[in-house]
Amino acid sequence: MTDDAMVPIARILGRGEALTVAAMLSAAGIIVHVGSEYYTSVSPDYIAVGGLRLTVPAWQYEDASRLLAEMLAEPAPVPNSYTVRAVGRFTLATGGALGLLISPYAFMWGLKALMVFLYTPLMLLQLPANVQGRSEYYLSAEPG
Repeated sequence: MTDDAMVPIARILGRGEALTVAAMLSAAGIIVHVGSEYYTSVSPDYIAVGGLRLTVPAWQYEDASRLLAEMLAEPAPVPNSYTVRAVGRFTLATGGALGLLISPYAFMWGLKALMVFLYTPLMLLQLPANVQGRSEYYLSAEPG
């Protein structure tokens, strides 16, 4: 293999993570190419084509591998509770709005109109889920 050949260093399923890792490598002076960068959109179809592939020149592979190993050794940030609270507020707001809209019909037509309100939790299952999986990093072996 020639030194200018591009070799894979990572396969990442999240666009944000891939561009962040690419920017970190680029800031360290490592040439990096993000494959399928412009294919991604709000649709998770790019997962079907294998995610975003980060490649580096073969002569910079060891440096990139060392830098990524340092990054992956950092502890994960502590998750915050703001997201859970935001989803809870959204659920309450949706339930309250539906309750206000349904209550006149419940008085006119009885309990059959309340069935729509009781199905509200099922409607909340339509919220988009995070479809990202785990990223793969192809790091060189530790010198032992």
